[in-house]
Formats: sequence, structure tokens, C-alpha cells
Amino acid sequence: MRKTTQRIKDAFDNGQSLTVNNTRTDGTSVYLFGNEIVRRDANGKVYATLAGWNTVTTRERVNGITGLNFHQVNHEPLLDGKSVDSSEWIAVQ
Repeated sequence: MRKTTQRIKDAFDNGQSLTVNNTRTDGTSVYLFGNEIVRRDANGKVYATLAGWNTVTTRERVNGITGLNFHQVNHEPLLDGKSVDSSEWIAVQ
């Protein structure tokens, strides 16, 4: 996990605000280049999305913060081997 991701993850997990380079959290959501990629709802449930950007950095941030397994094959986004819409919000178990 990249240092930026670890720092943002720690702040998000603790409900704290932090900005590191191109990533920021307000303690409730995480944003990469201004796009919301992770959010926690009022009940504490966490959701994640690639926000339409199936990039190495987006996948690394989401995977590092949530523990999900986004990856790609032939430029198609996959989650645990199954095709996903890169704009879809996924509930984290």
C-alpha cells in the first residue's frame, strides 16, 4: 500500500480530515482528484466506486482503504474476477 493511501485510510477510519497530494478525506468520504471514491453512510456502512476512472491509482486507493479487490483484465474493471461498472457504488462487507 502506498504511503498516501495508508495515511488517508488511517484518517478516514478515525473520522478525521486529511489531504495528501491528490487525495483527501473529510472523515466521511474519500476523494481522489475531486471524485468521491469511498463513503461511509449515517449507519456506518462503507461504499466504494472507481468513479468512472478505472486507473491504477483509483484502484489502489479504493482497494487499500476498503480491502476490496478491484483489478482489470483487457482494460475492463473487475471486482473479485467479475465485471463491474466503473461508476457503480459497491457496498463493502
